[in-house]
Order: sequence, then structure tokens, then C-alpha cells
Amino acid sequence: MFDRVKLDVESLRALREVVATGTFTEAATRLDMSQSAVSWKIKRLEERVGHELVKRGGTEIEATPDGRDLLHYAERILSAHDEAVDHLSRSDLEGVVRLGTNEDLRGGELADVLARFGRVHPQIRLDVRVQLSGVVREWLDDGEVDLAVIQIPTSDVQPDDVQLWTEPLHWVHAVDADFDPGDVLPIVTFGPGLAYLDPSEEVLRRGGARWRKALECPMVSGVQAAVDAGLGLAALNPRNMTDSMTIWTHDGRFVLPELTEVIRTTNDGDPEVLDALRDSLATSLGDRT
Repeated sequence: MFDRVKLDVESLRALREVVATGTFTEAATRLDMSQSAVSWKIKRLEERVGHELVKRGGTEIEATPDGRDLLHYAERILSAHDEAVDHLSRSDLEGVVRLGTNEDLRGGELADVLARFGRVHPQIRLDVRVQLSGVVREWLDDGEVDLAVIQIPTSDVQPDDVQLWTEPLHWVHAVDADFDPGDVLPIVTFGPGLAYLDPSEEVLRRGGARWRKALECPMVSGVQAAVDAGLGLAALNPRNMTDSMTIWTHDGRFVLPELTEVIRTTNDGDPEVLDALRDSLATSLGDRT
């Protein structure tokens, strides 16, 4: 009789994370388990299906053709599994929460997190607004939102903030462009809604730079396009750098502050509802560099 292969959901999840991150170490961090446990799950999965699923030995783990085929089905299996678990785990918590967030979160990651939150808490109404971190912080201070996900200089982190991740900030420009610190520097900026605009301008002032605003755009895509076209320098984190950009080599006078992505809440609103959303965001988005 044909021996039907049984696929373990958590092994499929491990395969997805290993291929997505390119390393067993990072996958283990995301899955909150040991590297050896992740490696064992992949090995056991390969034994069950009778095929090698990932290429080992290179600088980055990649899926084999069989691994890519399995991942196609794994995405559907994991999605259905997680939706079923969320549905059966749904809470009776009721309320409204107004969320403000910046657009720096990667792709549709935040949308996925909020969709899952909605399945687990179907009686909580989410009102979501997206803007630059400086604007979102003003909304929070003015009571227009109850909870905010914002990126700020690490020195501005408050004791009650939930820290998601920390990363550097660099002056960047197009690979084929060149800017002399002694010249008037053309700066591409997100505008006054940027949380680290003042610290960035202070760095230029302290370094004795002369500069002009070459272009102002509140969207990441607009700033990226301007820098790629060689219009000027911009202060960006590594995640928002494109392949056409490089870090500006200067004489050390213009080092930018480190950034931290945080969740910040007000004292208004239903504490249980706020805690539920904050915990969901922290669990899903934390420690992603």
C-alpha cells in the first residue's frame, strides 16, 4: 500500500523562515527556537518527502527546485492553519483603538499583522492612519491616536516605549554621484514630518556644512527615486537603501544618530484593548533588523 507522506505544519513554517532569511540562525530567532531545532525540522522534513529542500554550504541558504515547489503549497497550508487557529482562539474583547504608524514597516507586514489581530479580536474596531513618524507622534501627543508605531532617534526613547528594533542611519547618494563636503550639499528630505529631521540638520550645522533642499517628499519611494537619480544626499536606514545607492564617505563630521522603532501608547482608551494590540504588534514585529 502507498505510504502517504504527512507534512508537519511547524516544519513547513521552519522551511519558510529559513528560505526567507537565508540562514538557520535568523530563522531560529524568528521562530523562537534553537538553531539545532530548526535544522532538525528541515532534515526531518527532507526525509519525509524524500527530496533535498534547501542548498547548504553557500553564504546564504536557498531553496532547491523541490523546496520551491513545496513552499508554494506550504504558504497555502500555513495560511489556512493560522486562520483556523485564530478563528478558534478569537476573544470577546470589545472596543475601538486608533493606531498611527509610519510607512517604514516592510511591505505588507503591518497589514498582515492587523488582519490577524482582527481575526483574533473581531469585536475590536481598528482605525489606522499612516504618516511620517513626526506627524504620528504629534497625533499621539494631541490625542488623535491611542497607539503609535514610530521611528525616532534612540536618544528620544522613553521608559514606557516598547522597542521593536534599532538600526543605523547614514547619508547616502547614488553610486555614480559624488559630493564634496566643502561644496553646497543638495539634500533630499522627507520634510518637516520626519522625526529625525532636526537631529540630521544639527549634524550638518555642527560639521560646518552648507546645504540646500534639493527635493522634499513625504514618501520613501519618492526619496529613493530622487537619490537614485543623483539629485542629492538623503538620510536613510540600510533597509531603505536601493542597489543604486551607496553610503556617503565623509571625514567623520556628519555622523547621524541611531534610530529605534518603538510602540508608544497614551494613557487614554481601554487598557485591555491597547494592551492586546500592543502585544500583538510587539510579538509580530519585534527584533526585525
